[in-house]
Amino acid sequence: MLKPSKRIFSLPKYTPGKPIDELERDFGIENAIKLASNENPLGPSPKAKEAIIEAAAKSHLYPDGDSYHLKKAIALREGILPNQIVLGNGSNEVLELIGHCYIEEGNEVLMGEYCFIVYPIVTMLSEGTIVRVDMPNLVHDIASFKSSITESTKVVFLANPNNPTGTIVSTEEIIGFLEFLPKNILLVVDEAYSEYVEPKYKLEVSSMINKYDNLLILKTFSKMYGIAGLRVGYAMGSVDLISNLEKAREPFNVNIIAQEAALAALDDDEHIARSIKVNNEGMLYLKTEISKLGLKTYPSYANFLLLEFPLDANNIYEELLKHGVIVRPLQNYNLSNCLRVTVGIREENQKFLNALKQVLGSIK
Repeated sequence: MLKPSKRIFSLPKYTPGKPIDELERDFGIENAIKLASNENPLGPSPKAKEAIIEAAAKSHLYPDGDSYHLKKAIALREGILPNQIVLGNGSNEVLELIGHCYIEEGNEVLMGEYCFIVYPIVTMLSEGTIVRVDMPNLVHDIASFKSSITESTKVVFLANPNNPTGTIVSTEEIIGFLEFLPKNILLVVDEAYSEYVEPKYKLEVSSMINKYDNLLILKTFSKMYGIAGLRVGYAMGSVDLISNLEKAREPFNVNIIAQEAALAALDDDEHIARSIKVNNEGMLYLKTEISKLGLKTYPSYANFLLLEFPLDANNIYEELLKHGVIVRPLQNYNLSNCLRVTVGIREENQKFLNALKQVLGSIK
């Protein structure tokens, strides 16, 4: 029998949120909703939809391998140079590029106790050693990160806001950490949800990456920009860092439709403003109603809420499925008594709350 690499045996498998059509097939129901994957409930911007249709006519052509126009637009928005950007087939691919370029056997890789599951996957595939850092109250503790640094540390992953907890650390703390961090250790700040936070919590990209040669800032078009199905993410950093990631990048990794849609999405400030408004109103509504049920939620700076239950939450997750509601169970994140719920539009939030009340009432 052909055996895979030994590291495959201990590799955790990423489990995405259950698709709506699968749930409806399994339970014979209709009008199910998905609040599991932190997608924008408004969908892509109207400009992005138009760009997708136009780009489809060119889909017989290979895409621009360097994503010239998209890089130029991102660079203009962030106040940096195009050669300080690398694009990926989603930010997951960018994380893989980081593993290829900067993690190898003998390297320690720091990450929060409760972090995006792709960080440990990338580390293990690159034969690095995972070092979990305590997160009191589910918040990254920078002091604990500092005390976890050793001579073997090579990369630190820090999502801000953090997934799956939604919690955040201040820009001052991150800057202080960079000042402390030896220059031969790479800090990866994953800002997948940064469009949802107040400006004071966002890193000023231009000044930061030009000052710190060991900093990469990751962003994505899968959340606020509403094109998760097209897979576009990117990293910003020093010219040297990005040059190395470009060497490991596959050619034509961002398809022609994705490039055009992302370019149009960047130009639709009205859709972004509406998305923020819907998220802020939905977040407040969910927090208020969930508190009435006596359940604990954690402060969230993203587009999702972490709910804590007094018992294992998997049964609640399974029962919610029967009501046509998909949320995210978190056993894989060592948070078996929690569920993560994406903020939806008003009708989706109401359906989730009604289902949750019925489920909680049935298990008492």
